[in-house]
Amino acid sequence: MSDTTKTHEIIDVSFNCEKPALIIESNWFIIGIILLILILAYLIKKTFYKRVNWKEMEIEISGSPKLKFKVERNDDNLYIANRIHIELTTRKAAIPIDENNDVIEEVYDSWYKLFGIIRDEIKSVPGKYLKDHDPTSALIGLTRKILNDAMRPHLTEHQAKFRKWLEIAKQDIANKDLSPQDLQKKYPDFTNLVSSMKLVNQTLINYAGELDKLIKGK
Repeated sequence: MSDTTKTHEIIDVSFNCEKPALIIESNWFIIGIILLILILAYLIKKTFYKRVNWKEMEIEISGSPKLKFKVERNDDNLYIANRIHIELTTRKAAIPIDENNDVIEEVYDSWYKLFGIIRDEIKSVPGKYLKDHDPTSALIGLTRKILNDAMRPHLTEHQAKFRKWLEIAKQDIANKDLSPQDLQKKYPDFTNLVSSMKLVNQTLINYAGELDKLIKGK
């Protein structure tokens, strides 16, 4: 039975002892196909990189110009963004506050935990994410900016005073039949506190929205 298997040599190297000479023969048809595949792969990768690799995030913090950060949409940033997004959207942070139904003490408890968790997330980012990696630094810088310029000032100004007042108000027998929502409305600076709280809340909602766009590639 004859062997019908066909073989194709891409490059054939031989040595002529009579001249002497080194003879190299190649199958340019096969080499041409390989080069074409390599070129197409390069063009596809280049096009894909331009289409999905960057996302500009815009956040507005009350009293300051809108912050703009150009963040690279890569595996490292998606990992960080997703963890922060989960914390924002599963707590009373990136959900609109309703002062008539929400209990401010519980909102503060949630914010306090959120502040600590996000701060720990930033601290635990591996060094390899940050070394010579400005896009990851930009995402972390934006998160730190929100913590320091949006959440911290409000908590510093209002939280301790409200909690101290609330502790005393709960012990007043005149308030024993009041719901937490009705009791908190008796706080002397209630209107100003809620107004400031809603500004922080809106910043966190906007940030969660920008993270969602980054994660989904919108």
